[in-house]
Amino acid sequence: MKRLLLIMLTALLNYTGSFLQAQDYLPQTFSITVGGGLTLPHVEGNQNDFFSKNGDRAGYDLMLEGRYYFIPNFALGIQYDYLRIADLPDKMHLHYARPTITFRHLWSNGNQGAFLSFGIGYMNYQERTYQRGERNGHLFQRGYCGLSFGMGYEFRITKKISGVFRADILTADWFANPDARLSNTDGYDDGIDHSWFKNNITFLNIGFAVQFGR
Repeated sequence: MKRLLLIMLTALLNYTGSFLQAQDYLPQTFSITVGGGLTLPHVEGNQNDFFSKNGDRAGYDLMLEGRYYFIPNFALGIQYDYLRIADLPDKMHLHYARPTITFRHLWSNGNQGAFLSFGIGYMNYQERTYQRGERNGHLFQRGYCGLSFGMGYEFRITKKISGVFRADILTADWFANPDARLSNTDGYDDGIDHSWFKNNITFLNIGFAVQFGR
């Protein structure tokens, strides 16, 4: 009888231990992520805008994201990024908020994962540039419909905290080129870029974030 009880107790402890271990995984219900990093721009704009004057300078990015997981590998969420680049006194900043769709692959008992995310939302771009002798400078502001593509690696730190190395591409103002042609049989070249799509503003964000959730 004692031997039977000992066997049952051992089995129960093993089961409980494996169950508790299974709970130590990356968030699979909801998560909140806070982070930041480096932003690298590629901007085609007005001849006298911030980037035409100062080049494609690097800046910083701050981000906040919330996700709700329907299953451990699929989540819907919302993400906000704030970007700032300056070559004083010239400066620019950008606000970008959008809903996101995230696909994730987990391994190592759910303690590590890789994700891909897609979003579309509102991007607000502002810059102020100064010419010699100007006091107030020139303010330019524009709203865009922006697209985002993200990818990253997640790893568990503690029971409710994980780290994220991530990269995001933010791009906006895609439009069909009105001068595009389907064919040009005589070989004439008028010097116009006839690609179907062009883009005006793109940022690559690379950084680290901390993720809270369960």
